Amino acid sequence: MVLSFSIVLVLFLLALGTFLWVLTHERRSLWSGMTLVWTIITFGLFTAVSLLIAAEVFPVTHQVVLLIFVLILLAIMFSVVAFIATLIIMFIYDGIKILIREGNRWTNFLSLAMGIGIIAYLFLFPLVGKLTHSNFGTYIYLFINLVIIYLIFIMMMYTLTSWINLVNIKTKKLDYVVVLGAGLMGKKVTPLLAARINRGIEVYRRNPGSKIIMSGGQGPGEEIPEAVAMAKYAEEKGISKQDIIVEDKSKTTRENLIFSHRLMKPDSRFAIVTNSYHVYRALVLAKRLGLQCIGYGAKTKWYFTLNAFVREFIAYLTITWRLQLSVVGCIGLGVVGLAILRQIIR
Repeated sequence: MVLSFSIVLVLFLLALGTFLWVLTHERRSLWSGMTLVWTIITFGLFTAVSLLIAAEVFPVTHQVVLLIFVLILLAIMFSVVAFIATLIIMFIYDGIKILIREGNRWTNFLSLAMGIGIIAYLFLFPLVGKLTHSNFGTYIYLFINLVIIYLIFIMMMYTLTSWINLVNIKTKKLDYVVVLGAGLMGKKVTPLLAARINRGIEVYRRNPGSKIIMSGGQGPGEEIPEAVAMAKYAEEKGISKQDIIVEDKSKTTRENLIFSHRLMKPDSRFAIVTNSYHVYRALVLAKRLGLQCIGYGAKTKWYFTLNAFVREFIAYLTITWRLQLSVVGCIGLGVVGLAILRQIIR
């Protein structure tokens, strides 16, 4: 038991050390989320082994330790069921709400589709497996199941890493604050864009001597470039015109980053400001462009955030499509290998 204690302690310290290293060196990687989960799991194992040792050393505590384990197990089971049920309700409720408030564009169906998809996977997909009798059908079912599990895992890590990248503690002084544009209503900023600018102004004011870059070109149906309207809004909020830099050529988030970075002095420290659900994807793009930066998120209406988050995750999969196809290909090869192995054994 002492050996087990030593092993889990080493595993926990190793996991914690890895997580802290990733956090301080490159937290924009999904390793942030994965090492956090690893740390939590190893801490749980360390706690469990400690309780078992306590039960051995102090036999009188044996029943208490057993009760604690049972309660923890029940709490975990209840939490998982409650989480899944809450997730389904939230996706469906928010999916209906966004369709009513924002219209029936295809992107507004994502939240509702996720809710229905979870229900289908939990209750209908297992029935498909039971109806599959041929070997070929069984392996196809296994492949699809493994791919879905992989995507669920990646989505969980994406969510955790997104939250981690929204927390900025004791950061060094920033030279620039880049506010990413969004749609306009004629010549005026939308409430969503106003939230981004307000958040950007907060960050700018916490960094005396910094400049604020308004980034956004003119899109379809917009009378002026987004950056121009954003700069005007910031001036009305009391920001000096000399501290505002206008980048009015970009059409995408990638261009926002590239064109804004060109306006900065060499070796400048900067932050990206956008809506919370959009921060991590922007940081991933910045990482791929070789840009060192941090991100700040602006608050968004909850029903809109959930749908937008699904959209952002799909965009992340698109950005990393080579990696995702490689993993799916490995899963396929694993299933084929299993099929061949079973034939050889027979």
